[in-house]
Amino acid sequence: MRIRLLPGERVLVRTRPNPLPLVRPVIAGFLILALGGFGLGYLARPDLPGGLAESQTVLLPVVFAIAVLLLLRVVVRPLVRWASNRYVLTSMRLIHRTGTTRRTEHQINLSAISQLQTEQGLIQRMMGSGTLVADLGFDRSHAYRHVPQIATFKDYVVQAIGELPLTRMFDGVDMEIDPQYARGGTPRVQQEWRDAQP
Repeated sequence: MRIRLLPGERVLVRTRPNPLPLVRPVIAGFLILALGGFGLGYLARPDLPGGLAESQTVLLPVVFAIAVLLLLRVVVRPLVRWASNRYVLTSMRLIHRTGTTRRTEHQINLSAISQLQTEQGLIQRMMGSGTLVADLGFDRSHAYRHVPQIATFKDYVVQAIGELPLTRMFDGVDMEIDPQYARGGTPRVQQEWRDAQP
């Protein structure tokens, strides 16, 4: 997966979701294989009852086709969806890409994140995965589900946010802070305002 990086941007973490959601499809796949194998074995017997023996040549391919279609729907489809799901953390953005034939990409600038929250169920805690919710303010948020090593990933996001250039909001526009103010100096405008106070 190639990402067009902005000037000065670098990729910090690139990962797929935790494979925990694949547990059910894999179990269902084993059940489909077991039932399909039993059905095919039963229909392939030479001593089938009369009605089944007459349609044996039709039933065998039908049962096989049903088993293959179920495997494609229940196992292969979730596996492909999981494999095409990516989380990418850069020094400036958090990117979520999904899809193989039709790709969807959701990007959040790290500077837009006002709060990070993690959510974990019992099994997710055992696996170390969880959901990372990025609060963007104004009742907007985006959830990244089944993030592997959720605590470490969150630490990387917090560290990347901390390394962003310091900015000051001025009439709704982000402006870079002069380095002397970042060292604790008092901005000239604030000093003039304080001097003008009675």
